[in-house]
Amino acid sequence: MPKWFLFVLLILANLIWSGSFPATSVASQSIAPTLLVMCRLLIGGAILSPFIWIHKRRAGALPPFRSLLRTAILGLLGFTVPVTLETIGIHRSSPALGAVSIALEPLFTLLVAALLYRTKLGPVRWFAMGIAAVGAWVIAGCPRPGFVGYLLGDVLMLIAVLCYAVYNAVSGRLTADVPPTVATSVMLLTSGIGCIPLFWLTGHHFPRHLSTPAVVSALFLCVLATAGAYLVWVIVLQDHDVSSAAITLYLQPIFGVLLSIAIVHVRPEWYFYVGSVLIFGALFLGRNRAVQSRAANAPDIGGITNE
Repeated sequence: MPKWFLFVLLILANLIWSGSFPATSVASQSIAPTLLVMCRLLIGGAILSPFIWIHKRRAGALPPFRSLLRTAILGLLGFTVPVTLETIGIHRSSPALGAVSIALEPLFTLLVAALLYRTKLGPVRWFAMGIAAVGAWVIAGCPRPGFVGYLLGDVLMLIAVLCYAVYNAVSGRLTADVPPTVATSVMLLTSGIGCIPLFWLTGHHFPRHLSTPAVVSALFLCVLATAGAYLVWVIVLQDHDVSSAAITLYLQPIFGVLLSIAIVHVRPEWYFYVGSVLIFGALFLGRNRAVQSRAANAPDIGGITNE
């Protein structure tokens, strides 16, 4: 695919993900976090599951069992654990802190990639990532961890970001021999099944009454933020290096504010413009510079989630 088209797809995925934090906050008011995650992953995987049989019919066989098993385990690491922790964390803390966690994900992703694959990014790109992280924090209004009751939520979101970072750094290499549609479906279905015991152990129940905002938010999370955006991410990152993809995650805070302007007609504060300038400046500095990796024979790609 042309690089410009891949970049457009990345922007689309980040636009969708920018709405996932407020949607999660709204949905989790009526739906238990573990149930919300389980439904989100199972429904997202079910939507994409026909692609498995389409691939089998066209190719005459499914990908090798080892490849599918590796992909399934990756789904537990990249979806079951972090999405559950993130959902509970947002429920216990705040969407603003959840959005700021995005500022850490690209940095952790590149750090993991550098440690595992000795990826060399150069001082300019690292500097760009740092500027973008500051910009994301500024756009969110420079939030800080709240009172003691928020501490658990903040810690859970941090652990979720670490899981996302590992997934981002290794997913492309571990799913390189599996078609993106098949890989995404297998990962989502496996991770959804992995959420069933978590839902059972927490003792939560199915809600008796659901508000309209909760239903709309849950559908958005299942269809667009999970099935749609994660599929786009896997497709793009099987042709794109992780450092070029990770920095686009910083567009999410900007998109989040723009969505608020469009939906609830809020007026952005001055720090939105300052943070946006920092992020766009970082995108310019980090644009498609050559990335050297000692593992040159394998594509340098990642996963959400989310340069």
